[in-house]
Amino acid sequence: MKKALTIIMCILTVIICASATAENAAKEDYTVVSVNGAFNIQGITPEGYQRTDIQIHDSIILVSFSTENTSKPYFDLVISFAEEYAKVERLNDMTEEEMMELVDDDPTLSDKIDIMETDYGTKVMILRSNNPMDDFASFVTVYKGYEVALNLFPGKDSAEPLTDEQIKQAMKFLSDLDFVPVG
Repeated sequence: MKKALTIIMCILTVIICASATAENAAKEDYTVVSVNGAFNIQGITPEGYQRTDIQIHDSIILVSFSTENTSKPYFDLVISFAEEYAKVERLNDMTEEEMMELVDDDPTLSDKIDIMETDYGTKVMILRSNNPMDDFASFVTVYKGYEVALNLFPGKDSAEPLTDEQIKQAMKFLSDLDFVPVG
């Protein structure tokens, strides 16, 4: 009798834990973007944000994220195939000179370009606008010949420039994205 009661209690505990986990998972908005059948980019959409649009123009995929609070930053994930990087598996495989060629021709970017690694070991270039009237930050990497950029902008109703904390939150979102090969 005690054995049967113990087994029933264990089963109930497992059911309650599974139910709580499923309830929490349902509250998180999971984003999956298929990139031309080559790979998927997937991850949890940051709290308070929703994926508002996916547009595909020729070989460019634009995924927009926004929030109801228009004073908070909004961001776009831009994925485009670049022939010159067709044989590049990841940004990590490029020399620093090759990395800088990705952004050399853009006069709106600051002279300071940081290169950092995500928790998964993926190198990412962090670029900032040098124009205070057009503040933004871009986080750029390369995967399987595709340039993947997360562009962060101040909120539409915000007169304040992006803060270090907002940039860290965007970097965390990018760091948590999974690049999953298809097939």
